[in-house]
Amino acid sequence: MKNKIESALIRAGIHNQSSGQFLLLVIASLAILIGAIFLVTKSWPIALSTGSCVLAQAIDSFKTKTSTERLKQNQDWPKYLDSIHSAAWSGKSLTQAILDSRAVAPKSMSWAITEFEKDQASGLSFEQSLDNLKNRLANPIADRFIEITRLASLSGGNGYLSAIRSQALQLRLENANWSEIAIKQNWVLSSAKLAVLAPWLVLVLLSMKPETSAAFQTETGLMVLALGLTASLLAFRLIRFLGAIPERKRILSA
Repeated sequence: MKNKIESALIRAGIHNQSSGQFLLLVIASLAILIGAIFLVTKSWPIALSTGSCVLAQAIDSFKTKTSTERLKQNQDWPKYLDSIHSAAWSGKSLTQAILDSRAVAPKSMSWAITEFEKDQASGLSFEQSLDNLKNRLANPIADRFIEITRLASLSGGNGYLSAIRSQALQLRLENANWSEIAIKQNWVLSSAKLAVLAPWLVLVLLSMKPETSAAFQTETGLMVLALGLTASLLAFRLIRFLGAIPERKRILSA
């Protein structure tokens, strides 16, 4: 559980918090929110239901942040490939070109490059080191780059510079298209999620009147809250499912 949370935080670009700190922050924030709603409405059912809905919204927003961060990381790949192209063009070996370009590599792969350097220092073959790097990154863009580098190594470097430049140009076009799609998707999804959350905000405002708050503490009122919460949670899942953007496939993963 701890490793999964830390992995999710890294993918979301949150590097300054441990899993324990993050969970504590989430629990504290949720407790404060529920407490504030209770002070306004004087109704625990309304406070807990609204808090659950807001929590679902926060989880969904966290997933969106992860997708956004992954897109940002992909935007750094062309610069990394350009740097490798320049290093290789100046006469450096493939290994040295990969290592010397580490400063402009996507942040998520810096550790993998460090491990690649350790593999080379330990005496592993270049091909085996590339296989390990490929498994660590588990990224379709990295798969293409590594296979191009492998072929260049086997053929003595023939065509490597043109292949790297072509991949960088292709990635820039792909990233431009993905960014445009992501912007439109985020606008649509944000509007849909706001439409789901809006009735709960209205409910909190209406529950400032004692008679409204008391109505939702009856058996019928509790049933309405339960049905509304269930519908809202299902709506969040449906929005995420229908609005999901297909991810790049790892065709060269084997």
